[in-house]
Amino acid sequence: MHKIVLFAFIFCYSLQVNAVIKSSTNVDSLLSVMTLDEKIGQMTQMCFSTITLDGSKSLDLNVDNFKQLIKQQHIGSFLSGSDSYAKWFDFVTAIQKVAVEETRLGIPLIIGIDHVHGANYINEGTIFPHNLMMACSFDKTLIEKVAKVTAIETAPVGLSWNFSPVLDVARTPYWPRFYETFGEDSRVCAELGSAYIKAYQYVPEIAPYKLSACAKHFIGYSDPKYGYDRSPSEIPMQTLHEVFMPPFRKAFEAGVKTLMVNSGELNGEPVHGSKFLLDTLLRRQLGFNGVIVTDIKDIERIVKMHHTAANEKEATLQVINAGVDMYMACNSYTFIQHVKELLSEGKLSMAQIDASVRRILQLKKELGLFENPYPSKKLLDAVNTTENRKVALEAAEKSIVLLKNEDILPLDKSKKLLIAGIGANSKRMLNGPWSFDWLGAAEAQQPQNMLTLFEACKSTFGTNNVLLSKTERILSPADKKQFLKDTRKADVIVLAVGEQPYSEFMGNINDLTLDADQLELIDAAIATKKPVVLVLMEGRPRVITKQAAGVKAVLFAGYPGIEGAQAIANILSGKTNPSASLAFSYPLAAGHTIPYNHKPSEFNIYWKPEPAQKWLYPFGHGLSYTQFEYSDLQLSDTIITPNGTLKASVKIKNAGKIRGTETALWYIKDEVGSISRPVKSLKFFEKIDLNSGEEKTIHFEINPQQHLAFPDKAGLYRLEPGRYQLIIDNKSLWFSLNN
Repeated sequence: MHKIVLFAFIFCYSLQVNAVIKSSTNVDSLLSVMTLDEKIGQMTQMCFSTITLDGSKSLDLNVDNFKQLIKQQHIGSFLSGSDSYAKWFDFVTAIQKVAVEETRLGIPLIIGIDHVHGANYINEGTIFPHNLMMACSFDKTLIEKVAKVTAIETAPVGLSWNFSPVLDVARTPYWPRFYETFGEDSRVCAELGSAYIKAYQYVPEIAPYKLSACAKHFIGYSDPKYGYDRSPSEIPMQTLHEVFMPPFRKAFEAGVKTLMVNSGELNGEPVHGSKFLLDTLLRRQLGFNGVIVTDIKDIERIVKMHHTAANEKEATLQVINAGVDMYMACNSYTFIQHVKELLSEGKLSMAQIDASVRRILQLKKELGLFENPYPSKKLLDAVNTTENRKVALEAAEKSIVLLKNEDILPLDKSKKLLIAGIGANSKRMLNGPWSFDWLGAAEAQQPQNMLTLFEACKSTFGTNNVLLSKTERILSPADKKQFLKDTRKADVIVLAVGEQPYSEFMGNINDLTLDADQLELIDAAIATKKPVVLVLMEGRPRVITKQAAGVKAVLFAGYPGIEGAQAIANILSGKTNPSASLAFSYPLAAGHTIPYNHKPSEFNIYWKPEPAQKWLYPFGHGLSYTQFEYSDLQLSDTIITPNGTLKASVKIKNAGKIRGTETALWYIKDEVGSISRPVKSLKFFEKIDLNSGEEKTIHFEINPQQHLAFPDKAGLYRLEPGRYQLIIDNKSLWFSLNN
């Protein structure tokens, strides 16, 4: 009799569970039937290398390992692989099938990927310029195009969670993740990051599939005191609110669903272990209610790097108490055991676990994973298309900044060119890091259907007019002799110099100055008295001040992506008129690196330097093959009230002979503030297309709450009466804010 009753109970319970699974929409009902092991599994994210045959990112599934992991540890999320579309499709289908069809509750996996500049972990994916280069376009529409293509090429293989965009504001070029940001200005980072999120998360073409972006890395990661990756940041709370918070606020307004935490420390606390930063500030004050995930192995860092916990169990308690929902454990299972022990000891509550699991399940529900867990062959039709490559070319062309041009560019197509330097014949230097591999794939693994700079120049200028020097650097007298021999055959020398791809701590350096062997190559080229054009392929501004004075032209290309070589060749030839402007300040020297919106100091009183004395090339600098003239700056009034607006206008004329695009940058300077104010701050930007001789009037509406207020250390915004200066180009007007 007891057996019959027990059997009936189990049968009814099973029916209840099945009913919950079939509905798949009631998160609380699903949560109510989950075991503790199943809940902790949802909070754990593992690397694919734990379930591949050779322990690498290549996608050959070790079925037994995976089934053991999913059925015994109940893992709910994976990340990090790299392979072809075919391999991705089969791999994700196989693991989702086990998760959905062979587990008790059938909860689908959510799979994360670092598609930070296109579908950069899929062999056939379209690789775009990195964020820093994209920011130099100052073009939100372009950002939206790139995000859309990235979504279209990511969705078909079931990679529903993209760890992008980086919203850190880059304040020091020594920081090795500088190129992953949208530059040094908070407003630019906020506007472009928001544009990316909206475009990536809302793509009708991939319906019914949905994707999640991830705002990272909250917060203060990008201004480490020592310049090294993940070294401590010490940032006053007022500066944190004014400079580093706005991109995240804007991301939350844009509807970003997830957030990754800075794995460094801020003001003495590991951010991923800080209840103040993640709960008080992020959850309560900023109102973020999505999923919070750590960066990779950050619980280990609390013990080994930050030393704010004696062991991983204490660190796990810190992280969950702080508010983290999911731990990026990668290849360790200690998190699971530690959470169980902390619960049994009463140090963690089931309410905390349930809150995190509820958010994770809600994310899966919102992404439609319960209804559509498997990859889609239909969506594969839209990947790796000619149209997608056109967007990559457009992105590269609009992101490359012409920094200097002494009547050499565009190049005469009858001239013979010598292409030399580490980027002359390299695809790896174009695609950069986070391309098929964390540090950038080896040359042999780069796409076959892309051109190097040498190949693109041959195609553009003619095979007989373009020569390649095998000299990438001058390391010996023999190198110099060979290089000089090569230069005798050329009329113009094009040097592609910069940084080999790097990422995170692997990019830590002690000196911003470009490597001596590359500087010697530039010096040798200058000494020939032939025109020299520098093409900078680098993830941050490397100091070239002496050499820049001796060359005829300088292009900042950064890591321009799969169509980068053709974009450079198009600019060199004049087919494309450059239109980008620096989203960062190019330093004059390796010692002092100063953002454009720095606070006043004594040199502002006594030195009175020209901009070129602070920077080699200032923020916003970018040349064109035409000339733009600003005139007739006007304000609708000289006085504004807190609830009023002022309308500003200025005329911009294309005074040159060809069509061009100008970046209009509107700044405001606050003359006096109760908290010291920057020398000026960017408040609005837009792109203006003008035919030769055409003139347009552009407008900027000044809203006091949006453009004049600033936060105090508690994050409360102040709007103070006083005088303000409106600045655009070399024009300015003063106005007053009255109560």
